[in-house]
Amino acid sequence: MTRRITPTLLILVFVLLGCDEGTTMDTSSVSYLQSEATILSSYYGLDELPPPIVILCQGLSSVGEDGMPVTFSEQIDAESLTPEMFAVQTADSSWAVPTCATLRPADEPLELRTVLLTGPFGRANAQPQGVEVVGDLLDVEGKTLKGLRSGITPLEAGPSVLLAELFDPQTEGLRGECPDQTTQVVQLTWEGGVTGPDGSALAEPQRQAVTVLLENGENVTPIALADDDPDNFVHACLQVDSPAVSVTIAAGYFHDPGDDANPATSAILVPGNE
Repeated sequence: MTRRITPTLLILVFVLLGCDEGTTMDTSSVSYLQSEATILSSYYGLDELPPPIVILCQGLSSVGEDGMPVTFSEQIDAESLTPEMFAVQTADSSWAVPTCATLRPADEPLELRTVLLTGPFGRANAQPQGVEVVGDLLDVEGKTLKGLRSGITPLEAGPSVLLAELFDPQTEGLRGECPDQTTQVVQLTWEGGVTGPDGSALAEPQRQAVTVLLENGENVTPIALADDDPDNFVHACLQVDSPAVSVTIAAGYFHDPGDDANPATSAILVPGNE
């Protein structure tokens, strides 16, 4: 049985833990405990999308356009999602409407918070400035997200972890993902889709790069990484009794679709919405 971690404990750990040199502790998971919805990240991941994007966008021709995952603190109501819900501010301060907006490929039941936008947003030397929700995009509770806005992580940056959620391995949508001996699952939400170098599968180097701090003060490495598909969600499978409190990932192991590697990145664990 995985114990729930209170917000007070999470914030206390954040204060006491601090960060290693060169590591950024992502506090978006603390703000995630608050009631107000936010855009956690808008990530300028690719400036030339490959042909498989046609599948994700259900046949719409987005090949050669830009790809930008936009990740929210809340899960998104797919029925309310259309490209017209968004506007992207380009380098010259004009506004572009995406050609496609989809929850694919991150559309599993415990995901549904990252919208992939495609369109003519810019180029490497003239990158977009911001994203705004301009229509009545709804979360799964029926609340409007209209008016939310964020800046953009630049093309040359590698992906960071935005959110780390703690789940029981028997949670619907996780059952069977991890080895049988797993006692806790940490679901990592990255800014963009992640793989090993050159699009390779996540493997032993990536597993060893993940360190999880437990409530009892111990640091452990996951026994496995799961959900290795081409989206921005990764499951770290733990075989420990003490609840996980925070996660730290070493730089240089998780690569985005442009093959940019992650910086050192950390996040505090929050209880997953089951």
